[in-house]
Amino acid sequence: MPIRNAFVFVIALVPVMAAAQQFLPAPPGAPPDPNIRFEVVSLRAAEDASGPMMMRMTPAGFEYSNLPIGVLLRQALQKPDYQIVGVPGWTSTDRYTIRAKAPEGAPLTALTSLMLNLLKDRFQLATHVETRELPIFNLVVARADGRLGPDLKVTPAECQATLAERLAAAKAAAAGGRAGGPPPPPPAFPGPNDPLPCGFVRLNPGIAAGSGRTIEQIIPTLSDLVGRPVIDKTGLKGLFDFALKYAPEGRAAGPFGPPPGAPAPPVDPDVPSLSTAVQEQLGLKLESARGPVEVVVIDKLEKPTLD
Repeated sequence: MPIRNAFVFVIALVPVMAAAQQFLPAPPGAPPDPNIRFEVVSLRAAEDASGPMMMRMTPAGFEYSNLPIGVLLRQALQKPDYQIVGVPGWTSTDRYTIRAKAPEGAPLTALTSLMLNLLKDRFQLATHVETRELPIFNLVVARADGRLGPDLKVTPAECQATLAERLAAAKAAAAGGRAGGPPPPPPAFPGPNDPLPCGFVRLNPGIAAGSGRTIEQIIPTLSDLVGRPVIDKTGLKGLFDFALKYAPEGRAAGPFGPPPGAPAPPVDPDVPSLSTAVQEQLGLKLESARGPVEVVVIDKLEKPTLD
């Protein structure tokens, strides 16, 4: 199988992740056959709910280990929790292990269609889309003079150049180009106390940080943390490094948060609320508003028959 047509998609998940309501955007490209399906699927209940959690798609197949089906649902629908209506509670508690084989030569862009059809076939998923008037936040620059906060800084030129090189290499690989050889591998993912390498993001309860991000790329993190859409009204362009430290205020990390009945983690009284942190640390402000929001309504979703 040509490399440009192979799946390379990995999410390794641990209980401290703070972005569990989110999803990875579908890869760009022409949409595949909407009826494409995995050739072989094995679906079982997870044997050890305390074990490692992972979703991975490679040329060898699809692996979904010890995860609530809500993770797969968000990825297949390409919507966060607050834009999915009518989800049964068991999708955040019942964990499954799935092994599946994709058709030979399936393009990377087929991933969401494969997941969606798996949910339709094995979980009887049926949905429809509506637009509803819902609470939102507008993100604006807080200061009248436009000055940003101390923890929102323009990405250094060296990192911007590195990111441009990575993007060019990725586009060349997607087009089948080989000029200059393969791009160098990215640095190893940093530990919780290590400096953040160029282009990386760190999301933990009470901490959100990133390097080389546009405001548009920061928006989904804020949307997830406040549980509603955030609309960019800042007018800011270019790449930024940001660091946000805030009091989680009880917002659990979806199915990866503490189990039901578990005590909430202690709150540092010296750490500000999220809205205060956004204003003081980033120099931005979340303004309440209402606006049209596209939602996916779950008409049917059933527990599967296991293999």
